[in-house]
Amino acid sequence: MIDITADPASLDANRVLDTRTSLNRNGLSRLQNGLDKFMGLGRNHFCLVVNGKKIGYCYIRKNGCSSFKKMFLDQSPHGYDPASQTRPIDFIRMNHVMKDNDFAACDHVVLVYRDPVKRMLSLFRNKFILCSGADDLLANYEQVTGTAPLDASFRSFVTDYLHQPWAALDRHTLPQRYHLRRAVYTDVMPVEKIYDRMIGVVGQSMADRYFRRPVNRTSDVEHVEMEGADVMLVEALREHYAQRRVLPDDASLLGENLGEVLKDRYQMDFEFIARFETQSV
Repeated sequence: MIDITADPASLDANRVLDTRTSLNRNGLSRLQNGLDKFMGLGRNHFCLVVNGKKIGYCYIRKNGCSSFKKMFLDQSPHGYDPASQTRPIDFIRMNHVMKDNDFAACDHVVLVYRDPVKRMLSLFRNKFILCSGADDLLANYEQVTGTAPLDASFRSFVTDYLHQPWAALDRHTLPQRYHLRRAVYTDVMPVEKIYDRMIGVVGQSMADRYFRRPVNRTSDVEHVEMEGADVMLVEALREHYAQRRVLPDDASLLGENLGEVLKDRYQMDFEFIARFETQSV
């Protein structure tokens, strides 16, 4: 069980993130949570009993979420039917959403973070080039920018789309910080270390089953140097992939300055991640 009354200074700074405010710690959680819900923060948190332990999980797209979704679907006592018309994430929302009082009852609350620049690079490859579960994002891109996704480039995605107000953008692109609740996250881990860290949360056999190999990983496709990839239209990038089965590498997509542009846009994520990076062992 998590001690929600604990002083933040007493928590393990190596693995724990405490996002509570003074309102939470002084018996005014309902007021704080009401403010957060009004702002649309921290909506997707789910819990599941695994090996006798109650596991809470902060769902953030592009942060290893496919592995967690598979575990929830397989282990849910509510019995997910793959043949049904219900999307996996909707099934999880219907049956496993966390209420405010669930956080203190959890043995672990898991938060997976990812370098924000790498997260957007992966998103672009996965959604714009490979078209994996991309309908909502591509429709939102066209609505927001007035440009068809086929005529987008990584540069226009970063400079035209991502610089619109967050409220107008698809949730895949929102800062990771926006996904957090006012809670104590007991197991904070970088996406690259999910398997090692989840062994301590769900046990060796479950970690082997769900986290040893990523379920959805565009890095399985070879990434190659591709001059001018940052301004290449999606249509051309898709044709290139269809012919050669390769994707542009990070440096090719970022061009001369897009890395710095993204770092500035996702500054809030870099700030909360920084405290864990020197301790991610």
